[in-house]
Amino acid sequence: MLDTKSTGSKKFSFIAAGGIVIACAIVFMCFYPSLEKRAAGYNSVALREEQMLVQFYQANLALNKSVLEKSRQEQVRYADLYLELEEEDLSRDELARGNLEYVDKTQEEVKDFLENRMEGLLEEWKNGVVDGLAKSMDYCVIDHDTGEVLKNTGRSIEKLYEDKAFKNEEAPYEYYVMMTYDAAGNLARIAVRDEAPDELLKNLQSVMDGERLKYRFKSQIEYELGEKTELYFADEKKKLSYRISDGPENMTFIYALTREQKDSIRLSYSNSNSGYIMTSGYQWENKAMAYLNVGAEQIYQNILLVLAALALLITRCKRYCLHRLSGVKLHLEVTLFAMLCMMFGTVWAAVDLICYTNSTFFPDAYGQYFPFFPVQFYDVVTILVNMAVLTLIFGFWYYLVTTLGEVFVVGPKEFLKERSLLVRIFIWSGGKVSRKIDQLKEEILHVDLGEKAEKTIRKLVILNFLILGVMCCIWIFGWAVLAVYSVILYIMLKKYVEKIQEQYRKLLEATGSIADGNLQTKLEDDWGVFESYKEELSEIQNGFRAAVDEEVKSQKMKTELITNVSHDLKTPLTAITTYIELLEAENISDDQRKEYLGVLKKKAERLKFLIEDLFEVSKASSGNIVLNPVDVDICNLIRQVYLEYEDRVEEAGLIFRFRLPEEKVILQLDSQMTYRVFENLYTNIIKYAMPHTRVYVNADRTEKGINIELKNMSAVELNVPPESLTERFVRGDSARNTEGSGLGLAIATSFVELQRGKLKVEIDGDLFKVKICW
Repeated sequence: MLDTKSTGSKKFSFIAAGGIVIACAIVFMCFYPSLEKRAAGYNSVALREEQMLVQFYQANLALNKSVLEKSRQEQVRYADLYLELEEEDLSRDELARGNLEYVDKTQEEVKDFLENRMEGLLEEWKNGVVDGLAKSMDYCVIDHDTGEVLKNTGRSIEKLYEDKAFKNEEAPYEYYVMMTYDAAGNLARIAVRDEAPDELLKNLQSVMDGERLKYRFKSQIEYELGEKTELYFADEKKKLSYRISDGPENMTFIYALTREQKDSIRLSYSNSNSGYIMTSGYQWENKAMAYLNVGAEQIYQNILLVLAALALLITRCKRYCLHRLSGVKLHLEVTLFAMLCMMFGTVWAAVDLICYTNSTFFPDAYGQYFPFFPVQFYDVVTILVNMAVLTLIFGFWYYLVTTLGEVFVVGPKEFLKERSLLVRIFIWSGGKVSRKIDQLKEEILHVDLGEKAEKTIRKLVILNFLILGVMCCIWIFGWAVLAVYSVILYIMLKKYVEKIQEQYRKLLEATGSIADGNLQTKLEDDWGVFESYKEELSEIQNGFRAAVDEEVKSQKMKTELITNVSHDLKTPLTAITTYIELLEAENISDDQRKEYLGVLKKKAERLKFLIEDLFEVSKASSGNIVLNPVDVDICNLIRQVYLEYEDRVEEAGLIFRFRLPEEKVILQLDSQMTYRVFENLYTNIIKYAMPHTRVYVNADRTEKGINIELKNMSAVELNVPPESLTERFVRGDSARNTEGSGLGLAIATSFVELQRGKLKVEIDGDLFKVKICW
């Protein structure tokens, strides 16, 4: 059901989008006829504007030289025609004046400079204007002194001057401008033909009277010679004056356009001084410029904007889903750049399409490449071609706008986060800057008072320098910014000091609590610049707590020691006292007496062993033992001690398994003390091991010595921590039912550690292990 609904939504969306695009293409095609009509008169208007008429003025000056050279059969310079130079000696009055501005060049250098600048300027006009006119229109120059005629066409253009009837009716020209100068170089007569002759005549008179050569020439020499037309030379005591004339003498200039020439010219405005540049070209290219200037670009772009609005509005329809498809998820910058390129870059394609359609381009192409195609279908095919091209252009534009439609689904904020590269970069860089600021803030608030703070101080100084540097760059407004900065700095420093005071109060409260004996005081708050003191205070707190725990443990051990010693000494003493009382009885037999004496002897020996163990532990704890280290074969010693206790092992029903290195392992140890270690360990195993089980004695040689391990299964459940078994008077059976002092493992541990070794007890369930490392 959902798949059917989704398919229906896509179908509806594509149909709606296609309909909108096709409708916009049809609307744009409806403007073709009106654009063609408006473009038809575009060049006529441009031919009457001042920028175009200036070219006739410039061409007059350039063609005047050409016709004179033709009639005289010699080279003529522009300077001789339009630059008049007059040399005079300075008068006494002028020499007596002290305010003359002299030129720091010679008179000949200045004359050459002026003539060269005039030649260069007119040559520039000739190259930029006359060449364009010669290719695009007919012109004619008539020298009335010699009768010489200079023209660029085989048509009888000179008849426009000679035959009045030809000028009005018979002339093949739809547009012409004719200017006649008298012998003094003044403009004597002007004749024009155009759709608006009065406007053309008025503009032409204004341009020809403008003395443009004079002002342009002065602008070119102003930097070197200034604006004055009289120049003084101190060394030569002479004066040079110059004057500009821009009127050809006894000349007539005619510029004319036939209908074909008028349709084929292309007028484009240039930033150069010549204004419009006239060039010839293909008809549709020239018309394209006209279409652009009569509003085709604005119409095209307005249709794109309307299409964009429709593409966004239709996304509000619930059935519409194109903007939610994965194929329309482009980065925002890519979409906007593509839309900008389409808005301005595809205008020429659309305008060229109008030119092709409104001209004979398509019919000519059909006749050339598809001669079999019926002529009556030319218009239909042309419409279809226009529809196809415009649908592709508008369709791609519609696609680009559709990629923005998701903004209505996720919202502008999320849309920018997901689709904009710049926003992502800004968020990323903003996060980096924010983290740097937080890092600097954290560094300032947590300056370690116990270490050097030069790095933090340098950062603050550099930051302050940069801020003040920016203020200095904004001139007088920097004072206002400085005032704001000072207020902000005061607020920040005030907060910083208050923060330090708060952190100091936390430090005092914690130290006071610990001083009062509360060793469980929590040090979890942020102490800022006193953070290092929190660590030190925590170590002191832990040290005090450890000392107190050790003291409590010591007191507990003392109590247990007294209790255990009292119990272990009391047991044999009670037995001795009892049997002494039995011996004192008069009615005992000799056999009983011997039995009682044997028990007394046994109890006395046990008391002796207990006292000796206490003595050994006392000496080991106080370090009051003298070691006699000798070379000891540790593996042999382990076997030797076992042999001493082999009978007791068999009585206990234990089976020993040895895994010892075959080679000798010689260590520097006290042999008697080491013997006592393994004696106590074996005794402990015999007492507490489960009968009829195996005991493993393993040894592995290491680079520095040897690792020894003894393992057995305990006969009773071990409910005590393994580390407590090496303490004094601790037994595996907490009920103390077995004989023993509870000092065996404690003595063994002390003797191993005195010889720079380690003894460790491990319990894994009922498995008892002792590990020795030397």
